[in-house]
Amino acid sequence: MKRKIIISATFILLLLLSARAQSSVNINTATEFKPITLEECIERAVEANYSVVISGNNLEITRNNVTLAPFLPTASLSSRQNSSTSDQRNFNSEGVRENSVVKSASLINSASLSWRLFDGFAMFATREKQKELLSQGEYNFRSVIENLVMRISAQYYQIISLQNQVSLLTELVAISQVRYTQALTRYNIGSDSGLEYKQAKIYLNSDSSRLMLQKENLRNAYIELYRMMNVSLESQYTINDTIIPAPQLEIVNLLESADINNTTLNSLRAGEKIAVLDTKLAKAARLPSVDFSAGYNYNFNRSQYFPSKFNESDGLNWGFSLSVPLFNGNEINRRVKNAKILEENARLSIEREMQNIESDLRQLYNLYTNNLRLIAFEEESRESAYLNLEAAMEKYRLGSLSGIEFRDYQLSYLDASNRKMNTLYQAKVSEITLLLMAGNLFR
Repeated sequence: MKRKIIISATFILLLLLSARAQSSVNINTATEFKPITLEECIERAVEANYSVVISGNNLEITRNNVTLAPFLPTASLSSRQNSSTSDQRNFNSEGVRENSVVKSASLINSASLSWRLFDGFAMFATREKQKELLSQGEYNFRSVIENLVMRISAQYYQIISLQNQVSLLTELVAISQVRYTQALTRYNIGSDSGLEYKQAKIYLNSDSSRLMLQKENLRNAYIELYRMMNVSLESQYTINDTIIPAPQLEIVNLLESADINNTTLNSLRAGEKIAVLDTKLAKAARLPSVDFSAGYNYNFNRSQYFPSKFNESDGLNWGFSLSVPLFNGNEINRRVKNAKILEENARLSIEREMQNIESDLRQLYNLYTNNLRLIAFEEESRESAYLNLEAAMEKYRLGSLSGIEFRDYQLSYLDASNRKMNTLYQAKVSEITLLLMAGNLFR
């Protein structure tokens, strides 16, 4: 009876110490680490992530390329000044040499203007192409942000999952420590052989090693999150959150939304419009072009050859020109044919992407709904495993349960808890991916 009292007291004391140590760790974490939410992670990443910044710069270049240049004239000014000096040597019939120096100078100033008035509507197609390229650039920029948000969210919830696993393993190590202490006490008082406490020590070391590896994975997960946020990799943030799936999504709504809002699909549609405009540009080369040009010239010349002191002239000139293409080796026909082929390829790319999106959506939705159904089952299994573990702990304390059987209950509780957390994580990641594919990630 005295032996049982000692074992029970030891068991209770270790649990209290474990709980106190855990609370101490939580207090230290709260004081040393700054909490951060998913929204804050996304905000920091969108502002500073290198991929987003580079994509934003590319979008700015595309935006700068949308101009009225195809409709506007071009004007230029030019000026040229020349000077020359030549030594002349003349010999008469008597062989007498006469030397002279001849100098001349000229100045030419001009201003010119050229304006294409008609080019087979190519200027209008060029302007529309600039707008579609901008639209495509905006979709590409949105795609970069969407994928970053999805990766940040997945990493955020993975850290929550890892933190739960660390807490679970910490609890498991505490239980293994209690078991080892009980087995050692029994061995010291001579009620058990040394085999039991040695086996308990092996299990304790195994659980401690697993806990250390999981803590390492957790630290690496935080570092990866810091990298995506583009903050110092030595930052000290902590995530205090849980994984809660949103209300179940409907496949019909997802498919309808994806057909309208999917970013990749809309980018391909913009690409199709660009291909159509390229065809128009190729056909525009068959039509005549009309140009207007004007200029002003000022010339000044001075030379010893002129009887006058210098020569000066200026004047304005202007006119229209018409160019009609007749034949250029079927080059225009070749460009039109190739443009039509690219236009067809763009249309087929859209149909292929629509098929891929529907297929991926349906497959992912099956995984998503299956995980939602599994959450309740895994929670029930975890609760049952926990109750079994509590009963096993009491039986082991009383000596009516072997160490191997107790270990089975421990691992059963660990597996059930891991399955539940993994199911929650997979359901949440599937939910985020479905919203991304449907184009509703920011809605």
